[in-house]
Amino acid sequence: MKQLRGAIGVTVTPFDRDWQVDLQVVRTQAERLSDSRITGVFPCASTGEFPHLSFAQQRAIYIATKEGIGNDKTLIAGACTPNLRQSIACARLAGELRYNACVACPPYYYPHTQEEIFAFYQELAKASPVPVILYHVPFFTSGIAMDTVSKLMRIPNIVGIKDSSADMKRISHLCQLHTQREDFLIYTGTDDCLLPALAAGVDGNMTAFAASVPDWVTDIYQAFGEGKLAQAAAYQRRMMPLLAVADALPFPLGYKLVAQARYQLPMTQRVHQLAPEETVEIAQQKIEKLLRA
Repeated sequence: MKQLRGAIGVTVTPFDRDWQVDLQVVRTQAERLSDSRITGVFPCASTGEFPHLSFAQQRAIYIATKEGIGNDKTLIAGACTPNLRQSIACARLAGELRYNACVACPPYYYPHTQEEIFAFYQELAKASPVPVILYHVPFFTSGIAMDTVSKLMRIPNIVGIKDSSADMKRISHLCQLHTQREDFLIYTGTDDCLLPALAAGVDGNMTAFAASVPDWVTDIYQAFGEGKLAQAAAYQRRMMPLLAVADALPFPLGYKLVAQARYQLPMTQRVHQLAPEETVEIAQQKIEKLLRA
């Protein structure tokens, strides 16, 4: 199995003016990331606007990303859908395209009990040809309780969890699960708490900034790994103003603007949010200034 630890870049999805995915930009974005220090890439996640994508579009994005990134990086596929049937289809597609793992949140829109969430992942893990990573994202769907995580990690084909709660208390308790299964992977899904999460013992992060400003993220990893905590903290602080600008806009528009400014690629010809043009222009100016600093 390829390396799953470390920084995983969550890529944005560029739409053209006709609301179609610009696959050439997807491919070019992946090519730029192939030379970075991140471990791998993760298309069709929340930042990648998977709810707006058809299955055919997701397939095309997986293929274009794989073509652009080459063979040296880990590939993780998004398998978040409203139901088990579609998540299994995404997981099988990941296997067909030789991705290294898939990430799935509990089915969204309708609320689910913890028993239903356990059954969902149990069936998905059984049907998936690639390792499954749980996705705790309580802002958008039912959360995965700690007790449920503890039960699910006993299933061999469930290899980790991405936690996007930004709750450091919960993340610290998740890291304690390493005592039950050492190879169970814990990821933070928020760039804001990357350094605290590394200190707590996470195995990596799956975040937008790992794709849009990969050097900023991997600088934190390097300094932390070398025991240079003051330097790591300085690198973490460097990210915070840019994160504040990105988070001030409707999600994930701010993160698309960061990727657009960083790579000089058209990521926002069409967006799914109605943000005032003046607000977007001011944000773009702030982002460009922060990236130059």
